[in-house]
Amino acid sequence: MNEEKLFHINISRAQGAEYALLPGDPGRVPLIAGFLENSSPLAVNREFTSYSGTLCGERVIVMSTGIGGASAAIALEELYMAGVRTVIRIGTCGGMQEKVIPGDVIIPTAAVRMEGTSKEYAPIEFPASASYKVVSALVRAAEKLVNRYHTGVIQSKDSFYGQHSPASMPTERELLYKWESWKRLGVLASEMESAALFTVAAVRGIRIGSVLHALWNQERKALGHNDSDVTDVTAAVRVAVEALGCLIAEDKNRQPVYGFTGNDVQKPVSDVQDNNAAVSAEVPEITVSPEKNSADINITNITAGKSYSSAKKKRLIAVVGPTASGKTALAVSLAKKYNGEVISADSMQIYKGMDIVSAKPTEEEKQGVVHHLMGFLSPSDTFSVSDFVELAGKTIDDILSRGKLPILCGGTGLYVRSLIENINFPPEEPDEGLRRELNERFEKEGGQVLLDELAGFDPEAAERIDPNNGKRIIRAIEIYRTTGITMSEHIKNSKLEPSPYDLTAIGLTFADRQNLYDRINKRVDIMIQSGLLEEAKEFYSSEKGVTASAAIGYKELKPYLDGKVSLEVALEKLKMETRRFAKRQLTWFNRDEYIHWIEVDKCPDVLSAAERLIEGNS
Repeated sequence: MNEEKLFHINISRAQGAEYALLPGDPGRVPLIAGFLENSSPLAVNREFTSYSGTLCGERVIVMSTGIGGASAAIALEELYMAGVRTVIRIGTCGGMQEKVIPGDVIIPTAAVRMEGTSKEYAPIEFPASASYKVVSALVRAAEKLVNRYHTGVIQSKDSFYGQHSPASMPTERELLYKWESWKRLGVLASEMESAALFTVAAVRGIRIGSVLHALWNQERKALGHNDSDVTDVTAAVRVAVEALGCLIAEDKNRQPVYGFTGNDVQKPVSDVQDNNAAVSAEVPEITVSPEKNSADINITNITAGKSYSSAKKKRLIAVVGPTASGKTALAVSLAKKYNGEVISADSMQIYKGMDIVSAKPTEEEKQGVVHHLMGFLSPSDTFSVSDFVELAGKTIDDILSRGKLPILCGGTGLYVRSLIENINFPPEEPDEGLRRELNERFEKEGGQVLLDELAGFDPEAAERIDPNNGKRIIRAIEIYRTTGITMSEHIKNSKLEPSPYDLTAIGLTFADRQNLYDRINKRVDIMIQSGLLEEAKEFYSSEKGVTASAAIGYKELKPYLDGKVSLEVALEKLKMETRRFAKRQLTWFNRDEYIHWIEVDKCPDVLSAAERLIEGNS
């Protein structure tokens, strides 16, 4: 072996360090190094690309390990020879449990050793485990920086295509049997390096952890979820650097001098590669939060992997679910029980005059409980998701300032998720000419044509939007045309800032979907008896905006009002579209794993069940 340079990684012992960050992909090395101070390239040899920089005043190596446990073990062995004693792997994985959604962060506590390298180091009975102190630091970083993370066991394998094309392998039966076994045992995700790294670290006495970004989830796709693959690994990188900074500060018994807040902006990869001096100058010097006392942390719905810290979080209850499920009645009862006020999260209840079609609660149904964000806009006005997030946030602050409990109630999933997950949308500075052109095209060509156009540059957004939702399609196209950044990118970037809410979210659903549909059909009949036809006539006699025009109830009655169909046909159409809308609402909310579901048709006392959830999470 060359005495000057370590054989594979091509750096000398003198270039070593005590701390290292290990991505698999060489292309991610300069990206990660951009988060360090004074970063510069070290070496490139085969799959091993390395940079060095400083973090909390200590030298750190960032080195790629390539694909698989064999090359990862080589990298770790030679880094150990160069003095490395603390390592965090930054990688990608595919989800195995339905709750793991693309874009989630996973912090493994251990890894199934379904690869060959670790067997050269330890008997198969030996567990491949991460170091507790590193896992703890990663969890603290994730709580601070990301909205969704999971901790638990993962699986490490050698063959990528053994997982994705088992039917083409002579070992098909064994591969499928083991895959199903890991799923039943709750294994979160599958990747290719952690088991080998954990085992080598145990043999060499290295402190190690891993943070993974979920690229996709083949199990969710098999179950019919329309998830898009998420390739941006920035959140996982930030968690790893934050955690390593805390570990260094603790090791050196010094005040932390580096960390992230939700407002930090990621440097573009091209800037890192082209000008390392510029990187170190522009990375902000900020303070890592001191370690939280465990007594200050309240973890909600830990099985879903999402945490909310009660320290400095705003208490919020949310009641969500499909139309006609009983959300308003439950929210009112909870408000009376806990001295609360209700905030509507319904995109139609905001409009004046649209009382029946939006099922706006009557004064009798409110039972004296104060309701906010209802009936304050003319139907001719436009109203965006960002408008709702801003107004609802201010309303929550006002309610809390008066010593009361805010209760969010509604079925507009985009409103609810955007508020809870603290999604910041681009400022509303519309190009009136472009918006007029797109509106005209929507009217003439239909939503699917514009949706296909959107899919050309933002397929993730196009997959989420209904072809009939002209407002959202037009807004997504408009954002890209005016800013050069897609709506999906805006959302991903804004999600890096943690949620400000200490949340208990209660969802109402039905074990038998027909029970919900029967309630919807009955509600439509009651709405007609209450004057929905007259309300629809009034709506169409005045100017209306894009948002209000999307209301289910009016457009289905329009053919009857124009004398083109019978009332019976129009009502059947209205009931069918409302049922479809309820199905879409359930599909949307089912993606949000922080929601605790109550099956209304199986629960004898929905209010008591909700109270148990709230008090259990307080």
